[in-house]
Amino acid sequence: MDVMSSGGALPTLRDLCRSLGDDLTPLVPAVAPRAEVTAVHVSELADPTPFLDGGELLLTTGLGFQASPAGEPPSVLWFGGYVQRLVSRGVSGLAVGVGPVHPAVPEGLIDAATRAGLPLLVIPAPTPFLAVSRRYWSMLAESGQRELAEALSAHRSLVAASVGAAPVPALLRRLAAATDGWAAHLAPDGWPRAVWPADRLAAARELQGAVRRLNALGAHTSASLPLGDHDVVVQPLGDGDRLLGYLAIGHARPLPPRAQQLAMTAVALLTLESVHAERLRQARRVPEGVLLDLLRAGSVAAARRAARFLGVDLPERGRVALLSGLDDQALLGALDGTPGAREHVVLAGPADPGEGSAAGNGGAAGKDSAAGKDDAAGKDGAAGKDGAAGKDGAVCCLLMRDSGAAARWLRGLVSSLPGARGALGAPAGLDHAGDSLRRVAAALASTAPGQLTDLDWGETGAAPLDSPQLRAWAQRRLAPLPGSGGDDLAATLAAALRSRSEADAARELGVHRHTVRNRVARIESLLGVSLDDPDARAELWLALRLTGR
Repeated sequence: MDVMSSGGALPTLRDLCRSLGDDLTPLVPAVAPRAEVTAVHVSELADPTPFLDGGELLLTTGLGFQASPAGEPPSVLWFGGYVQRLVSRGVSGLAVGVGPVHPAVPEGLIDAATRAGLPLLVIPAPTPFLAVSRRYWSMLAESGQRELAEALSAHRSLVAASVGAAPVPALLRRLAAATDGWAAHLAPDGWPRAVWPADRLAAARELQGAVRRLNALGAHTSASLPLGDHDVVVQPLGDGDRLLGYLAIGHARPLPPRAQQLAMTAVALLTLESVHAERLRQARRVPEGVLLDLLRAGSVAAARRAARFLGVDLPERGRVALLSGLDDQALLGALDGTPGAREHVVLAGPADPGEGSAAGNGGAAGKDSAAGKDDAAGKDGAAGKDGAAGKDGAVCCLLMRDSGAAARWLRGLVSSLPGARGALGAPAGLDHAGDSLRRVAAALASTAPGQLTDLDWGETGAAPLDSPQLRAWAQRRLAPLPGSGGDDLAATLAAALRSRSEADAARELGVHRHTVRNRVARIESLLGVSLDDPDARAELWLALRLTGR
């Protein structure tokens, strides 16, 4: 088998000369160039260019070289025009078979080829032109087989990487090696999850803007774009209508077809891996969600027993957090794809609908309201207007470790996810997780996108009771009180919170106690609370003070 020095799909003039030996020797220049040969064509015409496409090795005996009227060889001027026509057509070279017509290559042709830079070769007698043609097509067939074998080997290498212990890094590493470029696995928002080689991380981060533009189109779309001295192909990873991320491949221009073919195989493998990994995450989140439900209900002992059975190490103290702004799968997927998650997050799962609804309404529903004591409160307060949390309510609940590093990590996560926002509770024992979640849900309502509200007030333990953020929260918390008659309801709420009985509140307001009772029922309905709940009373009293009522 003849090995081509170019490593490409087409034999070169040098490959042919090396393979044919003395049957094809270079004349000008002395060493045959690595010019690719697209075909071998035989022509004795004085102007064969109408039958050429470019890239051919033209074979001739010189029968068409026009002699002068006196029978002398063609002039240098004629050879110059002949050679120039071949060069303009883009032939890779001209091979002259000596013997039948010309005993040697005409000097005028050698001079013209030298000036024009046209490779000139010699086929000695009695080598037939058919020997050159057969060898060319044989080398081309061998090249195609070799290229196919190399392609199959590259594809098998990607498949083998996808079933290893660390499939994504291994797949990216082999894809980058096979394409002689770099590869990156991107999250749906364009954030790099893994990059190979690592020194291309900065380049991968520059793709976030392009990915956001692709996402804005609404459909899963691929794109090719320039990035520095590279061309980058960005391919979506999708499961039906759901976007799982992107694969990016960078290569020095131009991106070869082989790299694009390998990219499609890598997309299929990464999609399968992403779907499999997500199903594993969902399966793991089910028991974690059960543990969070037990902590919400105050069943700490039961949660600890279940955690021991599941192999989860529950700490004595922790910090609960609620996240919103994206759907729960996107947030939970971002958790798993962010370094440090296993170190700082103990439990993660979808938020309880009550937490999402309460946050969306501006505060936590009271215990009696949540239990259904006041139907109006449950309908208008805890459930919110649309009865669903949506992306404005909490969609993801976390139990974090009690450490400053965990808080910083969570803040960095929220700021890196466009549209996400969160609230983090103060450190507390797990038996207070339910109460902490209600306070966190209320704090989440006044948190801006891209921000994390941290309810840990430092070593003094004193809350910052007057800040723009708290004032904004207070306005939102009391906003459900209608404008018409709102001052009366606010005054009634203040009196009810100050007084020990309806009668005391009625005397303060100068109204009948039944009027106070009706107003309190309406307040509880509008705000989604029960004034019998001490947490709710403290929360509303703070809101009244911050709004100057």
